[in-house]
Amino acid sequence: MSKLYVKSANYINNTTGLASFFQAKQLRRIDNLQKLALYAAVKTLSQAGIDLKAEKEDIGLIIATAKGPVKQVCAFMDSIIYDGDVLASPLAFSASVHNSFETVITRLLNFRGHCITISDGANSFESALITAESWLQSKRCKDILLCIIDEINPVTLEQYKNKIHSVDAAAAFVFTLDENNAKLIVNTKEADEFNPSMTAFNLSKQYSQFVSQEETSRIVKDYIKTYIAGSKTDVMSVFENQDIEKLITGFAQKEKVFEGLKLLCSLDDNIESIKTHEKQCFKSMNDKKRINFFTSGSSGVAKNCIHSKDMIDEEVEGLSFLFIGVNRIVATVPAHHSYGFIFTLKMPDFLKVPIVMHPPIPFLDWGKLLQENDLLVSFPLFLQYLADLDFKFPKSITILTSTAPCPDALIEKLYANGVEKVIEIYGASESGAIAFRQKAGSSFELLPFWNFTIENKTIKEIQRKNTTLKIEVPDITKLDGERSFFVIGRKDNAVQVAGVNVFPTKVERILKTHPFINDVIVRLGKGRLKAFIVLKDNIDVQEAQKSVYQFIKSSFTTHEMPKKITFGNKLPLTPFGKKADWD
Repeated sequence: MSKLYVKSANYINNTTGLASFFQAKQLRRIDNLQKLALYAAVKTLSQAGIDLKAEKEDIGLIIATAKGPVKQVCAFMDSIIYDGDVLASPLAFSASVHNSFETVITRLLNFRGHCITISDGANSFESALITAESWLQSKRCKDILLCIIDEINPVTLEQYKNKIHSVDAAAAFVFTLDENNAKLIVNTKEADEFNPSMTAFNLSKQYSQFVSQEETSRIVKDYIKTYIAGSKTDVMSVFENQDIEKLITGFAQKEKVFEGLKLLCSLDDNIESIKTHEKQCFKSMNDKKRINFFTSGSSGVAKNCIHSKDMIDEEVEGLSFLFIGVNRIVATVPAHHSYGFIFTLKMPDFLKVPIVMHPPIPFLDWGKLLQENDLLVSFPLFLQYLADLDFKFPKSITILTSTAPCPDALIEKLYANGVEKVIEIYGASESGAIAFRQKAGSSFELLPFWNFTIENKTIKEIQRKNTTLKIEVPDITKLDGERSFFVIGRKDNAVQVAGVNVFPTKVERILKTHPFINDVIVRLGKGRLKAFIVLKDNIDVQEAQKSVYQFIKSSFTTHEMPKKITFGNKLPLTPFGKKADWD
């Protein structure tokens, strides 16, 4: 065999989510191993863009299983031994046949073309690949769905001891000869040294998609909405379910939106439309297994931070212990942000729980939107709005907060208002999640996939285990144990407004260029920037203030724009002559 190309692939070791594709009555009398095969087939066909309900005359089906359903064979034989021929289990018999996987898939997914089940021991996957290429080369089929199923059973345990995969599992591939539509897979013949299906399982994990088409669409749309809102065209557009094409119609900086999306998804091609871009992002991220997130540098210009699929998978698995018992995730953050990507795209996939999106608007009826055992993924500014409204949370709610420091007083208020657990994530766009805490006044505990080096009793840098990735911690820290620390303040004097780094000194510098401004102080206050401005002498104050307001609207992004402007005759100073805060 020379080559096959993979359109899509999936590794499945549980059947959570299968019920969303079928009615309960359709899954009756189907055992777990058959469900694993069916779920792998459904997900892989869907991701390849193949209609599940349509009759599939030009798509071949190949099942590969080394040992077959040994548990059901044993169950059927036991029923004969203990109950006799007359009372032997017909259900165990029907599930004990190797062709039972083929029967379930063809019946529920409408396969009408060539089908075969191959059971060739340790060579089952290799034999299936040879058969698949033969069918494609002879043009019997346009595409091939190849499913590999094996279980943990006494026969396998005896033969392979502890050198096998740990759970019953299935893998599925959609193969084609069309090299323009997929990825190359080469048969190495190294496959099943220890386990009949280990190579198939490993390959399916390798070729599984990073994000689905639906997830990619949300990333793109969230980015566009956030970009437009940040450009002051229409801040509320982020929260409205508008069609993206309509939203950007007439938008003056449309091309800049696409330039940012190209960087976000590592694209090289020109983008002509939203739909085209969604498809290119989908292909690009899944081909390269990475996504670029943005962060603000000292100049305020965004820089890209590349995160690989392996990094994100490690992060999701490493944090999942915090969310035991969560039934649903409610998200108020965009998916193109690293925080939103991990916790509103990948974490729901890992936990096998549904995701519900709601805009971060305090006056929505959150008492009805939130349900028992929900995880609310949010940020301090929005949570402070809810706290100011004295919103009482339904029982058993977990809150996840990040993007900016969550004040101790806010954490205490959330607990007082009924939240069961508040988890604050400490991290950065460059690194992802680094540490977490769950109580006001407590230190942050380093996550298991990080180590740090110490210099002068503070953290100098952190290093991701098993990688060369090293990150300089952006904050001044104080150690509180071998793997815990307090955050004292930022090294770069940046502050965060709704999860975005902004620099008060930069805003001050720009304001001072206005011809009517003599001096200015800019600080963070209640989650947004505020400015104290001293105007020059001998000018019309009303006209000057009007001019300053117009200048601010035209000079800053939504996050940089001071929300509260105070005018005075002199800057507020302490008795010792240092700049002071003001109400």
